[in-house]
Amino acid sequence: MIKAGTMDDEQLAEMTANMLGEGTKTRTKAKIDEEIEFVGGSLGAGAGVHDTSVYTQVLKRDVKLALTLMADEVMNPAFPPAALDKLKEKSKTNLKAMKSNSDVLADQLFDMAAYPSGHPYGRPLPTEAQIDAVTVDAVKKFHDTFYRSNNSYLILSGDITVPEAEKLGNEVFAKWKPIEGQAPANPLNGFKAYKHPPKLIVHLVNRPGSAQSDIRVGNLALARKNPDWIKLDLASDILGGGSTGRLFLDVREEKGLTYGIYTKMEPGVAPGTWRIWTKTKTATTGEMLKAIFGHITKMRDTEVTTKEFEDVTREAIGSFPLSIETADQVAGRVRTILTYGLPSDYYKTYRDEVRKAQIADMKTMARKFMNDVPVVVVVGRADKAEQQIKDALPDATIVHYDTDLKCLEKDTTFCAANNALAAAGAAPAPAPAPAK
Repeated sequence: MIKAGTMDDEQLAEMTANMLGEGTKTRTKAKIDEEIEFVGGSLGAGAGVHDTSVYTQVLKRDVKLALTLMADEVMNPAFPPAALDKLKEKSKTNLKAMKSNSDVLADQLFDMAAYPSGHPYGRPLPTEAQIDAVTVDAVKKFHDTFYRSNNSYLILSGDITVPEAEKLGNEVFAKWKPIEGQAPANPLNGFKAYKHPPKLIVHLVNRPGSAQSDIRVGNLALARKNPDWIKLDLASDILGGGSTGRLFLDVREEKGLTYGIYTKMEPGVAPGTWRIWTKTKTATTGEMLKAIFGHITKMRDTEVTTKEFEDVTREAIGSFPLSIETADQVAGRVRTILTYGLPSDYYKTYRDEVRKAQIADMKTMARKFMNDVPVVVVVGRADKAEQQIKDALPDATIVHYDTDLKCLEKDTTFCAANNALAAAGAAPAPAPAPAK
């Protein structure tokens, strides 16, 4: 794990990770692929928001080989220019696909609207010009800056002892140089206060030809290490955790407005988001919004039933062992602890913490983290949906965007804060704490 991700630089983090497998100073890409495939293993890399993962999976007898290849990629990448050119073309193709995907547009704009201007959790989509501007020298600089021994950690999970792991790690990574001097500042440190919208704003993306509206309703919530995370997760699941959630049972089963409607908590080192995710026929956009707001109000104003609370806690406790069955799952849990700064015994005590939750906590969590003035995003046919939005939410201000997520308003006051044209103002949010 390299402690650098897309929050440090979206393009460079992704391209540096993707370039690792393109060969090293001593091995070609073909040679690396041949060696790992010969033992039936896998080797890859990918950039996350907070960190970059270089990962491998092999039989125990081949661990040293896998780590040797991994170390070579991490410490001695060749970064061939031709490979970068292909990667940039692929990135531009992916960008076009993202702009044509209504789900991507809805989630992207939601984050842009929820976070303050410049925040790395809510950046706008890249442009082709930004992709084209990436150079081999820039990738090398990113690698030289962050890919260092004292800015990384190694997770091994499986049939391996601590002495074996230490011996292998010291052998394979012995020549890896540390960062000299001070490490680059965490970009989250520049954001000390977070704000909720000053009034109800609907961010409407006009997508001509859409047969349905993609809808997101939610808000900034809490950082992953916040002690309330588990209790909010339970409350969120009561509302929309799956086929037994209130939203699914009512909005899908009773009202027939959608095939699926769910709640989602997005983790972060800084405050993450809580949102409701769904889509509905264009003609029922207004009805869907009314139903969603009605359920948020009910969660905030009334206690959940004893059955709902017992069912959700029983599910959380009962399903937990299934999430730590494999070596890969265990490694993922360790990564979560290290990425978000959770207590080392977080998962050991997880079920005990679930049992400590009280039924009254569910209403408390809803009032604290499910806002009655949320961020609302609708992606669909504006000519068909706009009047429905006005009828369903008469107090809302509607802000318009195109499918590049460019705000189309002359007055940018209520445009998404991370939109290039925005100069948004907002009211203070009481709940989230600043990043450490």
